[in-house]
Amino acid sequence: MIGQVVVGIDGSAHSLTAFQYAIDLARKAKAELKLVFVIDSRKTDLPIVYTASHFDYGFERVYVPPEPGLKDFYDRVRRDIRAFADRCVATCRTDAEAQGVRFSHLVRDGLPSAVLTEEARSGDLLVVGQRGENARFARAIVGSTTEDVVRSSPRPVLVTPLAFRNPGRLLFPYDGSPSAENALRFYIDMLHGVTGELVVLSVTEQMEENFPFEQEFSYLGTHGITYRFIVETGRPIEVIPHVAQREGADLILVGAHGRQKLREYLLGSTASHLIRRSDLAVLVVF
Repeated sequence: MIGQVVVGIDGSAHSLTAFQYAIDLARKAKAELKLVFVIDSRKTDLPIVYTASHFDYGFERVYVPPEPGLKDFYDRVRRDIRAFADRCVATCRTDAEAQGVRFSHLVRDGLPSAVLTEEARSGDLLVVGQRGENARFARAIVGSTTEDVVRSSPRPVLVTPLAFRNPGRLLFPYDGSPSAENALRFYIDMLHGVTGELVVLSVTEQMEENFPFEQEFSYLGTHGITYRFIVETGRPIEVIPHVAQREGADLILVGAHGRQKLREYLLGSTASHLIRRSDLAVLVVF
């Protein structure tokens, strides 16, 4: 069972929805909720300015001290963001206490993806929004912080959309790959009893008479898990969203990469497509 859910927020609409998912899972699992707000050092660190002379034959750079007013400006930016972070934390704490969820928080300076990846080590699941505070500038791409976190997190990552949906029905595309096996174990160990109905999906290029998943089905049965098994033909990138909509899924559980992916650091095309495009929450397990 989940012991701690870690959620990263930045005050954006997407991140506050991520908090909704995190507090819902923590409440159902009777787990602790750890909130992490990262003050992005790219916004608050004073830029280092160098110059070099045409006659500097040693190609040595000369440091140019910033104007005092520039330092005051960046100090003020950091104070403003810190005050905003404190208000966000206070609101989230109130929500957690109202729902009887154990709550802890951390406000840190640094690169958001690096800090979230580090803090995720204390928990069983990391929750982040599909996009962040710069979502208004994005079109069909996932936020850069989210992309980095999913690729480097030591724990499974739940990527959440803009609108919250109670995770009642879970769609699990399964292909027998190592990461799909890890996702299966994560579901059994952590999510069983927290989410609702499990729908297992097999996507093949052509319909087959036999499917080599008897051992996996037996594994589910050993743990008393009921499920529905669906077989579809086509390309996973196209089939999974279609089946999710048809079956009324609320959450998609997916292995980070399929059987053809050799480097574990890289996301498979299906997982990458889902976290970029899906209107549902997507839980990625490596």
